[in-house]
Amino acid sequence: MVSRRRLLSAISLFLSLSLSGCLDTFTGGEGGLSGGGGGDIDDERREIVQTYDDALVARNDALGARDEGITAFNEESYAAAIEAIETAAADIERAQSGFAESVDLAREIAEDAATSLCETAAEETDLQVAATEAALAAATAADEDADAGTINGHIEEYRSRRSEASERSVEDTDAVASALGLE
Repeated sequence: MVSRRRLLSAISLFLSLSLSGCLDTFTGGEGGLSGGGGGDIDDERREIVQTYDDALVARNDALGARDEGITAFNEESYAAAIEAIETAAADIERAQSGFAESVDLAREIAEDAATSLCETAAEETDLQVAATEAALAAATAADEDADAGTINGHIEEYRSRRSEASERSVEDTDAVASALGLE
């Protein structure tokens, strides 16, 4: 039987590779965005796509690391849980910043459809930040032998924020590019 950690790592790797492949459509596989031909406005659109994609990769990395931390927590390996969740916290904060920037960039060029997609991703990520902070608080409390009520309070906060986040759909990079006319 494959361990949950290995399965999550494999899924995370698959998603990362899949998402980076999405950009090949827009980058020509070279890492720089290409196509369009509309000058400055296309450059701005490509910047939105790149910023969104970077944020999406950071978000997905964060969720994978947080899941590893949750697994370690459930196995009562609290130090390992804290380490993994701290990594997740750094990644999810980077994602939060990137999605916020993509919202601002899309608003600057009055791209309503792209702005809406970016706003949804930013809202979902804000909730993931709160969930990750609660997970870290639970792991830290458990590591410090806090009472069960305190630990369970953090766990309930984590579950609540994660549930709220799951009500929002974060679209892939292709959807944002399409909304910007970069197909």
